[in-house]
Amino acid sequence: MSGFPENLSIRRARDNDLPEIARLHFAAYPGIPMTLDERISHFRDDPRIPLEDNWVCMRRDRLVGVFALYNFQMYRSGVVYPAGGIGRVAVAPEARLEKIAYWLMARAVEIMDQNAFSLSILYPFRHSFYRKLGWGIAEQVRSYRIDPSTIPLFPERSRMETVITNAEMEEVMACYQRFAESHNGLLVRDDPVWYEHIFKNCLTYAFRAEDTGEVEGYILYKYKPHSVTTAFMVSDLIVREMIWTTDKAFRGIWGFLSSQRDQVKCIEYTHHSELPIEYILKEPQKVNGMHSMLSGAETASIGSGLMGRIVKLRKVFVAGNFGEGNGEVTFRIRDELNSGNAQPLTVAFENGKTDFPRKSSSSLILSTDIATISSLYWGALSFSDALYLGMV
Repeated sequence: MSGFPENLSIRRARDNDLPEIARLHFAAYPGIPMTLDERISHFRDDPRIPLEDNWVCMRRDRLVGVFALYNFQMYRSGVVYPAGGIGRVAVAPEARLEKIAYWLMARAVEIMDQNAFSLSILYPFRHSFYRKLGWGIAEQVRSYRIDPSTIPLFPERSRMETVITNAEMEEVMACYQRFAESHNGLLVRDDPVWYEHIFKNCLTYAFRAEDTGEVEGYILYKYKPHSVTTAFMVSDLIVREMIWTTDKAFRGIWGFLSSQRDQVKCIEYTHHSELPIEYILKEPQKVNGMHSMLSGAETASIGSGLMGRIVKLRKVFVAGNFGEGNGEVTFRIRDELNSGNAQPLTVAFENGKTDFPRKSSSSLILSTDIATISSLYWGALSFSDALYLGMV
């Protein structure tokens, strides 16, 4: 890794690192309700990722940084691609503002490049930091706060049933897989993620089709209680995930949420698709009934969620699935962390397939940075908007 400081080293985590890892994690994520001992157990026993897939940064003999590199599999156009998930990034309080996080991410990109990860995803603590290192905005999300009484009581709610048995859980898992295979950017989930991380921490209800008996949608949720002294029987309902594969399942799930109105004041739901939920509400407004003269009906705030990075540009092009465009383009991409992406690359597109002509350049040249091309790849940014904004 070019320019890596001589006094730093980055290696896989070991069991005897756990007390220091827990200290860093506690300082970086104080809002997570876990003690130091609980954090040690979490890193040691997390079913989603083994301890050795956490990486620590040593400055001489002191542990000053840590990150986790998840081995994800991501769906795109029905095909599964390896994707490195970055998480648990933490720097010791005494080492902050000393570029430790920069070198952690530089090493992460190097590891992913060496291990054939073509893509990477993460939740950013600060967009500007990760954008400089090549991660671009991958999606737009809407965070809703909805009064359940404003949702229609769709009759399809009668097809909703609680998920309790292993067989019922497997039906939910199969529903997710069918949905994920037809949508870009969703992850493959293995049994430990479902059973140890999702089903143990959420209530689950599924919509079962009347004609086929198949699970066509489901909801994962939990409750956020209000004050015991003032509203001990009332809570907010936090939706972790809603999946529907038919319009009947859509109405069944939303009708189920509507029926919770007696003991739920507010439904909190982060929506990742472009479906305008406002159109199903009888009265789109804030939970407290207040209206803004400027924004009118106000039910959601809009933001960016995941950030994504193309780790191996050529490999992404080899995979194809680029729509119906035809022609040749020479890409000149700036990538501070992976020099392999910074070499000029001429690509011929023909009906979604790609080829690499033996020429140094084409008549059309696209020059941008890896973060922008990553946002274009994920579909969070259109080419026309990128041109208008001066990003390409």
